[in-house]
Amino acid sequence: MRPRSLTCALVLAGLLDACGGGGSGPSAAVTTSGAAGATPSGAAGAGSTQVWTGHYVGAVTIADATYFGDAVVTQDGTIRLYIGGPNDSIGALQTVRPESSEQFVGTIQMRDGQWSGSGVVIGQQCATNPANRFCGQPAPAKFTANVTSDIGCGSGYVQGEMQVVTSVGTETWSLGLDLWGGSDGPWQVPSGQYQEMLAEFASSGDVIVSIDASGKLFFQSSGSGCVGNGTLAPHSAGPINIYDVTLLMESCTGAYAYLNGTYGGLELVTPSSCWDYDGVLNIWLSKGSGASSPAALTMLDEPL
Repeated sequence: MRPRSLTCALVLAGLLDACGGGGSGPSAAVTTSGAAGATPSGAAGAGSTQVWTGHYVGAVTIADATYFGDAVVTQDGTIRLYIGGPNDSIGALQTVRPESSEQFVGTIQMRDGQWSGSGVVIGQQCATNPANRFCGQPAPAKFTANVTSDIGCGSGYVQGEMQVVTSVGTETWSLGLDLWGGSDGPWQVPSGQYQEMLAEFASSGDVIVSIDASGKLFFQSSGSGCVGNGTLAPHSAGPINIYDVTLLMESCTGAYAYLNGTYGGLELVTPSSCWDYDGVLNIWLSKGSGASSPAALTMLDEPL
């Protein structure tokens, strides 16, 4: 782990402890009108809770286990939530892949301090852990939560649950997520080179993600064979540090071949002085609902 990443991890852990939020937890995700399905008209509603959109981190509890949750929520009601790994070490979770993870891809309505909506839970890391019960079998899910202002921290706090319909019955997953970071920039596409830290296609640690000033994205991996070409552009509904992403994955080989295909999703730039001016990139992606091999990817890119 690089020193500045460790510093930020410790800062984040301290803030979460001070706020009494969902404990340490993973990062969440958001849906776009591309591969993840269209956002319903008027999804965001007219409530004041729109001001609490952006990047949330915290805890997701499933049965007796608590996992890291990392989410992004846009003002037009798209949401993506990453769930993976134990939530006992944020620093480790930012740089070490858990054995398995999932992504919730959905849309929500925001009214009078309440969020509600639906989507699907898609298994991730299916090449390295095909036993994940959501690999190849996305599960329908409903999302409900109350959004309040955390007076101690002066930021938003989401507390709620997901009803996930699995092959053996319906499960209730509880959520506790704190708003992390601001939405005051950047205004320009975050061009540069980044090291991929989380996605399964980069398990050998060899993947450098390049983004040019026009928003074109490229990476390749000698370990998985995957080659990615994509584009990103500002998400029109905001917040302003969120971007729409399209990605074509090709040439993935062996167990990684299921990742080949076209993805849509969201990228969020986490602005923070401890990560320098260019910030860390969080990216939530999924294939369209009609894809023959369902797949989702959560990426974490640290600037070089």
